[in-house]
Amino acid sequence: MAAPATHDEGQDISAAVARLERAGYRVKMTPTVTGNYGFFSGTDADRARDINALFHDDDVKAIICLNGGYGSARILDKLDYDYIASHPKLVVGFSDVTALQTALWEKCRLVTANGPLMVTLGGSDAYTAGQFFQGLTTAAWQGPLALPAGRKLTTVVPGQAEGPIVGGNLTVLTSLVGTPYALDGTGCILVLEDTGEDAYRIDRMLNQLWQSGLLSRVAAIAYGDFTDCPNDPGDFTTDQVLDYYAHLAGKPAIKGLPVGHTKDKAFVPYGVKVRLDADGEGASLTFIDV
Repeated sequence: MAAPATHDEGQDISAAVARLERAGYRVKMTPTVTGNYGFFSGTDADRARDINALFHDDDVKAIICLNGGYGSARILDKLDYDYIASHPKLVVGFSDVTALQTALWEKCRLVTANGPLMVTLGGSDAYTAGQFFQGLTTAAWQGPLALPAGRKLTTVVPGQAEGPIVGGNLTVLTSLVGTPYALDGTGCILVLEDTGEDAYRIDRMLNQLWQSGLLSRVAAIAYGDFTDCPNDPGDFTTDQVLDYYAHLAGKPAIKGLPVGHTKDKAFVPYGVKVRLDADGEGASLTFIDV
């Protein structure tokens, strides 16, 4: 378990640890998991040291992140990418962990995974927990993404596309633009989600991704959940903003992916090849890893 960003914020992770142990896993905690340094779990040097140490530890098979919040981007210039690339391990998380996952993709082509954080795993519902534990043991990704009961993917812009699925939190991806760790995204299926941002802020960030060229380089867009993203009366809604930039990009686009700050979290292996199908009858996302 690693803590690349914010500390546990007083949240009890014992239920998450117990859930992993009941499934037969041994849990190893890095020193910063129990740390508190301002709004981080430790200094930048300490948090980076712990990430590097987990990749050097042959007993560690997967790295689950403690929390999101903020801070992952601050350690990106302190990671041993050459070693990590030759000793790949799954890094699981979402939200601020997007910065770490994106850097590992760009620098190492490392497959990481959207999934629960330790602060959320203990209370995860059956769908999220089932996806998580299945994902930890999946060696080859094939077939359609399983969806929670009652949820379906819908078409925003019709079409088909194939490519590695990448992305995550919109705010974090936008913050990486112009840095050595920015998502290039050429030929990829881009996942975007966010929470707590007004519709005009969503527009501002998507405009930056458009003007930086990312939305032109990707093969398709898959919108996840945008929760608590309101608009003032008479303004464009977040859905209208998302639709606008999908059409502006002119790439196949879908919405409804169970990725984001809601209880339903699909285990999405970033970097694995998928096929996105979008038409008037509906939409689907299928893993075609080879």
